[in-house]
Amino acid sequence: MRTTFEQRLEGLEAKLLQMGQLVQSQLDRPLEALASFDTTLADEVIVRDDQIDRAYVEVEQEILRTLALQAPVAKDLRLVARVLHINSHIERMGDLCVNMAKFVRITKDYPPVPEIQATLLEMGGHAQRMVAAAMTCFARRDLELAERLPILDQPLDRLNGEVFRQIERAAADDRTLEWASRMVLVARYLERLGDHSVDIGEQVVFIVTGEVKELVPSKAVRAGVEDNEAWPS
Repeated sequence: MRTTFEQRLEGLEAKLLQMGQLVQSQLDRPLEALASFDTTLADEVIVRDDQIDRAYVEVEQEILRTLALQAPVAKDLRLVARVLHINSHIERMGDLCVNMAKFVRITKDYPPVPEIQATLLEMGGHAQRMVAAAMTCFARRDLELAERLPILDQPLDRLNGEVFRQIERAAADDRTLEWASRMVLVARYLERLGDHSVDIGEQVVFIVTGEVKELVPSKAVRAGVEDNEAWPS
C-alpha cells in the first residue's frame, strides 16, 4: 500500500515537472516572436497549450484517485493537497503564455516602440528565470530558494511600472499608441508569471514545514541576492 502511494506521488511530481518544462518552452516563443515579429512562433504557443491542459486534467484526476484510494493523512495529505495547488499555478502560467502570444500576433501590423519592446524582453528574461527557479524549488524542496523568490520577483514589478511610464510617453504618437496600449497587458502577464512562481514557493514551504506563510522580501535575503544575483544553478 505504502509503495503504491509513493509511486503515485512520484508520478504526480514527475508530471508537474514536465509541465513546468513545457511552460518554460512556451514562454520562450512569444518572447522570440516579440523580438523578431515572427507570428508563427506565437501560433505554436496557442497550438501547444493543449498539451498543458491535458496534463493538468491528468494530474487533477490522479490526485482525486489518490485521495479516494489511499486516504492520505498528515504530511502525505499536505503534499497531495499542495500538488493540486501547484498544478493549478502551472496551468495558469501556460494560459498567460497563450495570452501573450495572442497579443503579439494581433499587433504584428502595428509599428512597435523600441523602448517598450526592450523593457518587455528584459521582463521576459526575468520571468523565464522565475519560472525555472520555482520549479527547481519544488523539485528540491528548497526552502532557501523559496525565501529568495520574492526578491527575484522585484525586478518584474519594477519593470512593469516602467512599461506604464513608457506607454504614457508613447501616447503622444498615434502611430505607435495602438501597439503600445496592447503591450500593457503583455507586461501584466509577465508580472503575473512572477507572482505564480512566488506562490509555488509558498506551496513548497507548506509541504516541507506545514506552515502557511506569505513569502515577502526580507532584508537578509535581499542583501544576498543583490550582492551576487543568486539564481539557482
